[in-house]
Amino acid sequence: MRLNKKWLGLAAIALVIVVPFAVKSLNSGKGKPVDMSPVAQQEIRPTILASGTLAFRTEVALTAEVTAKVREVLVVEGQDVKAGDVLLRLDPQTYQNAIAREEAGLRQNTIAIERQRVALALRQKQFERNRKLFEAKMIDASKFDEERNQLQLAEVELKSSEEAARRASAVLAEAREQLRKTEVRAPISGRVVALPIKVGETAIPSTMSLAGAQLMTLADTGEIKAELKVDEGDIARVGVGQAVDLFAAAYPDTALKGKVEKIALAPTVENQARAYKVTVTLNPPADVKLRSGMSSRAEIFLSDGQKRVAVPVEAVLTDDKDSKQIKRYVILAKDGKAERVDVETGISDDRWQEITKGIKVGDMLVTGPGKTLRDLKTGDKVSQRPADDKKKDKSKDEAKA
Repeated sequence: MRLNKKWLGLAAIALVIVVPFAVKSLNSGKGKPVDMSPVAQQEIRPTILASGTLAFRTEVALTAEVTAKVREVLVVEGQDVKAGDVLLRLDPQTYQNAIAREEAGLRQNTIAIERQRVALALRQKQFERNRKLFEAKMIDASKFDEERNQLQLAEVELKSSEEAARRASAVLAEAREQLRKTEVRAPISGRVVALPIKVGETAIPSTMSLAGAQLMTLADTGEIKAELKVDEGDIARVGVGQAVDLFAAAYPDTALKGKVEKIALAPTVENQARAYKVTVTLNPPADVKLRSGMSSRAEIFLSDGQKRVAVPVEAVLTDDKDSKQIKRYVILAKDGKAERVDVETGISDDRWQEITKGIKVGDMLVTGPGKTLRDLKTGDKVSQRPADDKKKDKSKDEAKA
Protein backbone atom coordinates (compact mmCIF):
# COMPACT_ATOMS: atom_id res chain seq x y z
CA MET A 1 0.00 0.00 0.00
CA ARG A 2 2.84 2.33 0.90
CA LEU A 3 4.56 1.50 -2.37
CA ASN A 4 1.51 2.49 -4.40
CA LYS A 5 1.27 5.85 -2.61
CA LYS A 6 4.93 6.46 -3.32
CA TRP A 7 4.49 5.79 -7.02
CA LEU A 8 1.37 7.96 -7.15
CA GLY A 9 3.31 10.86 -5.64
CA LEU A 10 6.13 10.49 -8.15
CA ALA A 11 3.60 10.36 -10.97
CA ALA A 12 1.97 13.58 -9.79
CA ILE A 13 5.33 15.37 -9.67
CA ALA A 14 6.14 14.11 -13.15
CA LEU A 15 2.85 15.45 -14.48
CA VAL A 16 3.52 18.90 -12.96
CA ILE A 17 6.88 19.01 -14.68
CA VAL A 18 6.05 17.37 -17.99
CA VAL A 19 2.64 18.91 -18.80
CA PRO A 20 3.84 22.56 -19.10
CA PHE A 21 6.66 21.44 -21.39
CA ALA A 22 4.22 19.45 -23.46
CA VAL A 23 1.83 22.40 -23.74
CA LYS A 24 4.69 24.71 -24.64
CA SER A 25 5.91 22.23 -27.23
CA LEU A 26 2.40 22.00 -28.69
CA ASN A 27 2.08 25.79 -28.84
CA SER A 28 5.52 26.16 -30.35
CA GLY A 29 4.38 23.97 -33.15
CA LYS A 30 1.56 26.37 -33.92
CA GLY A 31 3.70 29.50 -33.45
CA LYS A 32 3.45 32.47 -31.12
CA PRO A 33 -0.11 33.82 -30.92
CA VAL A 34 -0.19 37.36 -32.32
CA ASP A 35 -2.67 39.87 -33.72
CA MET A 36 -2.47 40.26 -37.50
CA SER A 37 -4.24 42.42 -40.04
CA PRO A 38 -3.62 43.23 -43.71
CA VAL A 39 -1.96 46.54 -44.61
CA ALA A 40 -4.46 48.99 -46.13
CA GLN A 41 -4.82 52.64 -47.07
CA GLN A 42 -6.09 54.86 -44.28
CA GLU A 43 -7.15 58.48 -43.91
CA ILE A 44 -4.47 60.22 -41.82
CA ARG A 45 -5.38 63.56 -40.22
CA PRO A 46 -2.58 64.99 -38.07
CA THR A 47 -3.70 68.06 -36.17
CA ILE A 48 -2.44 71.05 -34.20
CA LEU A 49 -4.40 72.18 -31.16
CA ALA A 50 -5.08 75.89 -30.69
CA SER A 51 -7.36 78.14 -28.69
CA GLY A 52 -8.86 81.54 -29.31
CA THR A 53 -12.06 83.56 -29.48
CA LEU A 54 -14.87 84.19 -31.93
CA ALA A 55 -15.43 87.58 -33.55
CA PHE A 56 -17.87 88.96 -36.05
CA ARG A 57 -16.19 89.42 -39.42
CA THR A 58 -17.11 93.11 -39.63
CA GLU A 59 -17.11 94.80 -36.25
CA VAL A 60 -16.73 98.56 -35.72
CA ALA A 61 -16.14 100.24 -32.38
CA LEU A 62 -17.44 103.81 -32.61
CA THR A 63 -15.63 106.53 -30.68
CA ALA A 64 -16.30 110.25 -30.43
CA GLU A 65 -14.33 112.64 -32.64
CA VAL A 66 -15.26 115.68 -30.54
CA THR A 67 -15.68 116.29 -26.82
CA ALA A 68 -19.26 116.95 -25.74
CA LYS A 69 -22.00 115.63 -23.51
CA VAL A 70 -24.34 112.99 -24.91
CA ARG A 71 -27.69 114.68 -25.55
CA GLU A 72 -29.61 111.85 -27.21
CA VAL A 73 -29.13 108.10 -27.86
CA LEU A 74 -31.36 106.97 -30.72
CA VAL A 75 -30.73 103.19 -30.64
CA VAL A 76 -30.79 100.34 -28.15
CA GLU A 77 -28.51 97.33 -27.84
CA GLY A 78 -29.52 94.59 -30.28
CA GLN A 79 -31.15 97.00 -32.73
CA ASP A 80 -30.47 96.60 -36.47
CA VAL A 81 -29.34 99.77 -38.26
CA LYS A 82 -28.46 100.79 -41.80
CA ALA A 83 -25.37 102.64 -42.99
CA GLY A 84 -25.91 106.39 -42.57
CA ASP A 85 -28.52 106.16 -39.79
CA VAL A 86 -28.10 108.66 -36.95
CA LEU A 87 -27.25 106.67 -33.83
CA LEU A 88 -26.40 109.30 -31.27
CA ARG A 89 -26.33 113.10 -30.88
CA LEU A 90 -23.91 115.12 -28.79
CA ASP A 91 -24.59 118.60 -27.41
CA PRO A 92 -23.77 120.95 -30.36
CA GLN A 93 -23.89 124.29 -28.48
CA THR A 94 -20.13 124.77 -28.17
CA TYR A 95 -19.58 124.10 -31.86
CA GLN A 96 -22.52 126.26 -32.94
CA ASN A 97 -20.96 129.14 -30.98
CA ALA A 98 -17.63 128.50 -32.69
CA ILE A 99 -19.33 128.67 -36.09
CA ALA A 100 -21.02 131.97 -35.22
CA ARG A 101 -17.68 133.41 -34.10
CA GLU A 102 -15.84 132.29 -37.23
CA GLU A 103 -18.62 133.55 -39.50
CA ALA A 104 -18.33 136.99 -37.87
CA GLY A 105 -14.57 136.94 -38.35
CA LEU A 106 -14.98 136.00 -42.00
CA ARG A 107 -17.41 138.90 -42.52
CA GLN A 108 -14.92 141.29 -40.95
CA ASN A 109 -12.21 140.05 -43.31
CA THR A 110 -14.54 140.50 -46.27
CA ILE A 111 -15.24 144.12 -45.22
CA ALA A 112 -11.53 144.79 -44.79
CA ILE A 113 -10.85 143.48 -48.29
CA GLU A 114 -13.51 145.76 -49.78
CA ARG A 115 -12.05 148.75 -47.90
CA GLN A 116 -8.53 147.99 -49.09
CA ARG A 117 -9.69 147.52 -52.67
CA VAL A 118 -11.19 150.99 -52.56
CA ALA A 119 -8.00 152.38 -51.02
CA LEU A 120 -5.91 150.61 -53.67
CA ALA A 121 -8.01 152.07 -56.47
CA LEU A 122 -7.45 155.55 -55.02
CA ARG A 123 -3.71 154.98 -54.74
CA GLN A 124 -3.56 153.84 -58.37
CA LYS A 125 -5.24 157.07 -59.56
CA GLN A 126 -2.93 159.19 -57.41
CA PHE A 127 0.08 157.32 -58.74
CA GLU A 128 -0.96 157.93 -62.35
CA ARG A 129 -1.36 161.66 -61.71
CA ASN A 130 2.02 161.89 -59.98
CA ARG A 131 3.66 159.90 -62.77
CA LYS A 132 2.48 162.49 -65.33
CA LEU A 133 3.63 165.33 -63.06
CA PHE A 134 7.01 163.65 -62.65
CA GLU A 135 7.37 163.24 -66.40
CA ALA A 136 6.55 166.94 -66.76
CA LYS A 137 9.18 167.64 -64.08
CA MET A 138 6.66 169.34 -61.88
CA ILE A 139 7.55 167.16 -58.85
CA ASP A 140 10.87 165.76 -57.77
CA ALA A 141 11.91 162.08 -57.78
CA SER A 142 11.54 161.65 -54.00
CA LYS A 143 7.87 162.63 -54.11
CA PHE A 144 7.26 160.21 -57.01
CA ASP A 145 9.07 157.37 -55.19
CA GLU A 146 6.94 157.97 -52.11
CA GLU A 147 3.72 157.69 -54.13
CA ARG A 148 4.92 154.51 -55.78
CA ASN A 149 5.77 153.03 -52.37
CA GLN A 150 2.29 153.87 -51.05
CA LEU A 151 0.73 152.06 -54.03
CA GLN A 152 2.84 148.94 -53.41
CA LEU A 153 1.93 148.95 -49.69
CA ALA A 154 -1.77 149.10 -50.59
CA GLU A 155 -1.38 146.12 -52.90
CA VAL A 156 0.41 144.12 -50.15
CA GLU A 157 -2.24 144.98 -47.57
CA LEU A 158 -4.97 143.77 -49.94
CA LYS A 159 -3.16 140.46 -50.46
CA SER A 160 -2.73 140.08 -46.70
CA SER A 161 -6.44 140.63 -46.10
CA GLU A 162 -7.33 138.11 -48.82
CA GLU A 163 -5.10 135.48 -47.17
CA ALA A 164 -6.67 136.25 -43.80
CA ALA A 165 -10.08 135.73 -45.37
CA ARG A 166 -8.98 132.34 -46.76
CA ARG A 167 -7.74 131.33 -43.33
CA ALA A 168 -10.99 132.42 -41.70
CA SER A 169 -12.91 130.43 -44.32
CA ALA A 170 -10.86 127.31 -43.54
CA VAL A 171 -11.41 127.72 -39.80
CA LEU A 172 -15.13 128.14 -40.41
CA ALA A 173 -15.21 124.94 -42.49
CA GLU A 174 -13.41 123.11 -39.67
CA ALA A 175 -15.94 124.42 -37.14
CA ARG A 176 -18.80 123.20 -39.32
CA GLU A 177 -17.11 119.80 -39.62
CA GLN A 178 -16.82 119.63 -35.83
CA LEU A 179 -20.53 120.43 -35.57
CA ARG A 180 -21.31 117.68 -38.07
CA LYS A 181 -19.43 115.21 -35.87
CA THR A 182 -21.84 115.80 -33.00
CA GLU A 183 -24.17 113.53 -34.96
CA VAL A 184 -22.79 109.99 -34.89
CA ARG A 185 -23.93 107.95 -37.91
CA ALA A 186 -23.62 104.25 -38.66
CA PRO A 187 -20.62 103.54 -40.93
CA ILE A 188 -21.97 100.08 -41.82
CA SER A 189 -25.25 98.21 -41.82
CA GLY A 190 -25.44 95.83 -38.91
CA ARG A 191 -26.54 95.41 -35.33
CA VAL A 192 -25.71 97.33 -32.16
CA VAL A 193 -23.87 94.71 -30.09
CA ALA A 194 -22.57 97.00 -27.33
CA LEU A 195 -23.82 100.35 -26.03
CA PRO A 196 -21.81 101.49 -22.99
CA ILE A 197 -22.51 105.26 -23.31
CA LYS A 198 -25.53 106.94 -21.67
CA VAL A 199 -27.31 110.28 -21.98
CA GLY A 200 -25.58 112.92 -19.88
CA GLU A 201 -22.14 111.32 -20.00
CA THR A 202 -19.29 113.16 -21.69
CA ALA A 203 -17.92 111.62 -24.85
CA ILE A 204 -14.20 112.08 -25.39
CA PRO A 205 -12.11 111.43 -28.52
CA SER A 206 -9.78 108.65 -27.36
CA THR A 207 -8.91 105.09 -28.32
CA MET A 208 -7.98 104.19 -24.74
CA SER A 209 -10.28 102.37 -22.34
CA LEU A 210 -11.55 105.51 -20.66
CA ALA A 211 -15.09 106.31 -19.60
CA GLY A 212 -16.79 108.01 -22.54
CA ALA A 213 -14.19 106.92 -25.08
CA GLN A 214 -16.30 104.14 -26.60
CA LEU A 215 -19.78 105.06 -27.72
CA MET A 216 -21.04 101.75 -29.12
CA THR A 217 -20.07 98.75 -31.23
CA LEU A 218 -21.70 97.77 -34.52
CA ALA A 219 -21.27 94.39 -36.18
CA ASP A 220 -22.46 92.47 -39.19
CA THR A 221 -23.73 89.42 -37.31
CA GLY A 222 -24.31 87.46 -40.50
CA GLU A 223 -20.65 86.35 -40.66
CA ILE A 224 -18.40 85.19 -37.86
CA LYS A 225 -14.75 84.16 -37.71
CA ALA A 226 -12.37 82.64 -35.21
CA GLU A 227 -9.10 84.23 -34.14
CA LEU A 228 -6.78 81.50 -32.87
CA LYS A 229 -3.40 81.67 -31.17
CA VAL A 230 -0.93 79.12 -32.55
CA ASP A 231 2.36 78.50 -30.76
CA GLU A 232 5.48 79.59 -32.60
CA GLY A 233 6.70 75.97 -32.61
CA ASP A 234 3.69 74.89 -34.69
CA ILE A 235 3.06 77.90 -36.93
CA ALA A 236 5.43 76.69 -39.69
CA ARG A 237 3.09 73.73 -40.34
CA VAL A 238 -0.02 75.89 -40.70
CA GLY A 239 -1.04 77.10 -44.15
CA VAL A 240 -3.88 79.06 -45.72
CA GLY A 241 -6.74 76.80 -46.78
CA GLN A 242 -6.18 74.06 -44.20
CA ALA A 243 -9.34 72.56 -42.69
CA VAL A 244 -10.23 73.35 -39.08
CA ASP A 245 -12.65 71.77 -36.61
CA LEU A 246 -13.65 74.40 -34.07
CA PHE A 247 -15.48 73.80 -30.78
CA ALA A 248 -17.10 76.86 -29.22
CA ALA A 249 -17.50 76.94 -25.44
CA ALA A 250 -21.29 76.99 -25.81
CA TYR A 251 -21.21 73.92 -28.11
CA PRO A 252 -18.33 71.76 -26.81
CA ASP A 253 -19.50 68.64 -28.66
CA THR A 254 -20.29 70.28 -32.00
CA ALA A 255 -17.45 70.49 -34.52
CA LEU A 256 -17.83 73.69 -36.55
CA LYS A 257 -16.13 73.37 -39.92
CA GLY A 258 -13.82 76.12 -41.09
CA LYS A 259 -10.70 76.97 -43.10
CA VAL A 260 -7.57 78.95 -42.37
CA GLU A 261 -8.01 82.35 -44.03
CA LYS A 262 -5.06 84.38 -42.81
CA ILE A 263 -1.87 83.94 -40.78
CA ALA A 264 -0.26 86.87 -38.99
CA LEU A 265 3.32 87.70 -39.95
CA ALA A 266 4.22 89.14 -36.55
CA PRO A 267 3.74 87.35 -33.21
CA THR A 268 1.97 88.49 -30.08
CA VAL A 269 3.88 88.14 -26.82
CA GLU A 270 2.11 87.21 -23.58
CA ASN A 271 4.06 86.28 -20.47
CA GLN A 272 7.18 85.76 -22.61
CA ALA A 273 5.33 83.22 -24.78
CA ARG A 274 5.07 83.93 -28.50
CA ALA A 275 2.06 83.00 -30.58
CA TYR A 276 0.74 83.90 -34.03
CA LYS A 277 -2.85 84.89 -34.76
CA VAL A 278 -4.55 82.60 -37.26
CA THR A 279 -7.89 83.76 -38.68
CA VAL A 280 -10.38 81.01 -39.55
CA THR A 281 -13.53 81.44 -41.64
CA LEU A 282 -16.58 79.61 -40.33
CA ASN A 283 -19.86 78.51 -41.84
CA PRO A 284 -21.90 77.39 -38.81
CA PRO A 285 -25.31 75.72 -39.08
CA ALA A 286 -28.35 77.97 -38.70
CA ASP A 287 -29.31 76.43 -35.36
CA VAL A 288 -25.91 77.22 -33.80
CA LYS A 289 -26.06 80.68 -32.21
CA LEU A 290 -22.52 82.02 -31.98
CA ARG A 291 -21.56 85.35 -30.44
CA SER A 292 -18.49 87.51 -30.61
CA GLY A 293 -16.08 86.96 -27.73
CA MET A 294 -16.92 83.28 -27.16
CA SER A 295 -13.87 81.23 -26.26
CA SER A 296 -13.11 78.22 -28.41
CA ARG A 297 -10.64 75.43 -29.04
CA ALA A 298 -9.68 74.19 -32.47
CA GLU A 299 -8.00 71.34 -34.29
CA ILE A 300 -6.12 72.48 -37.38
CA PHE A 301 -5.69 69.61 -39.83
CA LEU A 302 -2.25 69.50 -41.43
CA SER A 303 -3.03 67.15 -44.32
CA ASP A 304 -5.58 67.03 -47.12
CA GLY A 305 -7.25 63.88 -45.76
CA GLN A 306 -6.27 61.68 -48.73
CA LYS A 307 -5.86 57.97 -48.01
CA ARG A 308 -2.31 56.65 -47.72
CA VAL A 309 -0.63 53.33 -47.00
CA ALA A 310 -0.61 53.30 -43.21
CA VAL A 311 -0.31 51.02 -40.18
CA PRO A 312 -1.27 51.45 -36.52
CA VAL A 313 1.30 53.63 -34.76
CA GLU A 314 1.97 50.90 -32.18
CA ALA A 315 3.01 48.51 -34.97
CA VAL A 316 6.00 50.69 -35.93
CA LEU A 317 9.08 49.75 -33.91
CA THR A 318 12.43 51.53 -33.64
CA ASP A 319 15.95 50.21 -33.58
CA ASP A 320 18.31 52.75 -32.03
CA LYS A 321 21.34 50.53 -31.44
CA ASP A 322 23.24 52.79 -33.78
CA SER A 323 23.01 56.18 -32.06
CA LYS A 324 23.80 57.97 -35.32
CA GLN A 325 20.67 56.73 -37.07
CA ILE A 326 17.32 55.48 -35.81
CA LYS A 327 15.81 52.73 -37.95
CA ARG A 328 12.10 52.04 -38.04
CA TYR A 329 10.68 48.65 -38.89
CA VAL A 330 7.53 46.54 -38.80
CA ILE A 331 6.93 42.79 -38.46
CA LEU A 332 5.17 41.02 -41.31
CA ALA A 333 3.78 37.48 -41.24
CA LYS A 334 4.82 35.45 -44.30
CA ASP A 335 4.06 31.73 -44.56
CA GLY A 336 3.44 31.56 -40.82
CA LYS A 337 6.78 33.15 -39.91
CA ALA A 338 7.73 36.61 -38.70
CA GLU A 339 9.86 38.80 -40.94
CA ARG A 340 11.35 42.13 -39.96
CA VAL A 341 11.02 44.81 -42.68
CA ASP A 342 12.70 48.23 -42.49
CA VAL A 343 10.34 51.06 -43.47
CA GLU A 344 10.34 54.78 -44.13
CA THR A 345 7.58 56.83 -42.50
CA GLY A 346 5.60 59.91 -43.45
CA ILE A 347 2.88 61.83 -41.63
CA SER A 348 1.00 60.43 -38.65
CA ASP A 349 -1.88 61.13 -36.32
CA ASP A 350 -2.99 59.64 -33.03
CA ARG A 351 -3.90 56.34 -34.68
CA TRP A 352 -2.14 55.84 -38.01
CA GLN A 353 1.44 56.11 -39.27
CA GLU A 354 2.03 56.56 -42.98
CA ILE A 355 4.54 54.16 -44.54
CA THR A 356 6.18 55.60 -47.65
CA LYS A 357 8.56 52.72 -48.37
CA GLY A 358 9.02 49.09 -47.32
CA ILE A 359 5.55 47.53 -47.41
CA LYS A 360 2.50 47.52 -49.66
CA VAL A 361 -1.24 47.15 -49.43
CA GLY A 362 -2.22 43.55 -48.67
CA ASP A 363 0.88 42.56 -46.68
CA MET A 364 -0.05 40.75 -43.45
CA LEU A 365 1.10 42.95 -40.56
CA VAL A 366 1.71 41.83 -36.99
CA THR A 367 0.13 44.47 -34.76
CA GLY A 368 0.39 42.99 -31.25
CA PRO A 369 0.41 42.17 -28.43
CA GLY A 370 3.04 44.79 -27.67
CA LYS A 371 5.43 42.63 -25.63
CA THR A 372 5.28 39.76 -28.10
CA LEU A 373 5.75 42.14 -31.00
CA ARG A 374 8.92 43.61 -29.53
CA ASP A 375 10.40 40.16 -28.90
CA LEU A 376 9.69 38.70 -32.37
CA LYS A 377 12.61 37.94 -34.61
CA THR A 378 12.76 37.03 -38.25
CA GLY A 379 11.95 33.34 -38.64
CA ASP A 380 9.83 33.00 -35.48
CA LYS A 381 6.64 31.04 -36.08
CA VAL A 382 3.46 33.07 -35.57
CA SER A 383 -0.26 32.29 -35.58
CA GLN A 384 -3.43 34.35 -35.33
CA ARG A 385 -4.43 34.90 -31.72
CA PRO A 386 -8.01 33.90 -30.80
CA ALA A 387 -10.49 36.77 -30.60
CA ASP A 388 -11.34 35.85 -26.98
CA ASP A 389 -7.75 36.53 -25.91
CA LYS A 390 -7.94 40.00 -27.49
CA LYS A 391 -11.09 40.77 -25.53
CA LYS A 392 -9.49 39.62 -22.27
CA ASP A 393 -6.43 41.85 -22.85
CA LYS A 394 -8.67 44.78 -23.70
CA SER A 395 -10.68 44.27 -20.52
CA LYS A 396 -7.48 44.18 -18.45
CA ASP A 397 -6.23 47.41 -20.06
CA GLU A 398 -9.54 49.15 -19.38
CA ALA A 399 -9.50 47.96 -15.77
CA LYS A 400 -5.98 49.36 -15.30
CA ALA A 401 -7.02 52.68 -16.85
